[in-house]
Amino acid sequence: MAFVGPVGVGAIGKRSNICEARKEWRKDAGRVSMGLFDMFGNKEAAEWSLDAGYASYPMVGKTRGEDAFFIEGNALGVFDGVNSAVPEGMDAKAFSQFLAVNTSAGVRDLGIEKINIALNDAAELNPEQGASTACVVAMDRLGRLVGINLGDSGALVARGDKAAYKSPEQSHFFNCPYQLGSASEDTVAMGKNFRFQLQEGDWVILASDGLWDNVYPAEIVRLIKETVETSGDDPNSVANTLAQTAIEKSALEAYTSPFAAEAKNNNVDHRGGKLDDVTVIASYVTRDAPQYSIVSA
Repeated sequence: MAFVGPVGVGAIGKRSNICEARKEWRKDAGRVSMGLFDMFGNKEAAEWSLDAGYASYPMVGKTRGEDAFFIEGNALGVFDGVNSAVPEGMDAKAFSQFLAVNTSAGVRDLGIEKINIALNDAAELNPEQGASTACVVAMDRLGRLVGINLGDSGALVARGDKAAYKSPEQSHFFNCPYQLGSASEDTVAMGKNFRFQLQEGDWVILASDGLWDNVYPAEIVRLIKETVETSGDDPNSVANTLAQTAIEKSALEAYTSPFAAEAKNNNVDHRGGKLDDVTVIASYVTRDAPQYSIVSA
């Protein structure tokens, strides 16, 4: 099943549970900060909002993926579940879906300035078996974007012809991203906090690694611009264009994908795209945009 716009889209393969080839790594200690917007200074009032849309496809050849997501007003989240993190026959999406549903609920209760606390609470209360990366962001009425990324999902800000910002990826080693999980020692406190001052007209793209592993940032920016030229500032159209492009490239064999390039850098033989689920939330910074409350099914 695929989801687009007020609901979704489609499809592909998963990595191993907490990484098959287990290695030793140093874990960064830390606590979840109380309010990410505290990192900014005060500014004069503005009234900006995110006009958001989405597309979510399972990996090619599958009918259901493990990605989950939410849109809660000016707060967004993407969670990439791990198929091999649960015994055969169990729902691999249950863990990531719990994070999506309960982080969204936490944002409603605590406010967008506590999106980090909402994610941490959802992770600590998650009763499901499984594992998932997580990337959550929030924008206040002043256009200040804050977020946390744990693993290889992520956020990109497109401004004009350039990628003005890309959130850092976190991996223990190649193809072994940080991930929350019932058998993982990784925690929300280990995630990378980030912040960025947005401008009216910016595009904020939040996506699972199915996008980043198959489409380069420069092409993402170009696709946004081309879609806007033909469809206007429609976030559902932008999200669907990006997701469909990633799905198409994931099945290519004669293509040096971002994943293939990174594999080469790590002396791993991989050619072509990376089959995976793809979830994209595209949001446009504007004034007085409609505010949605949407969670993946």
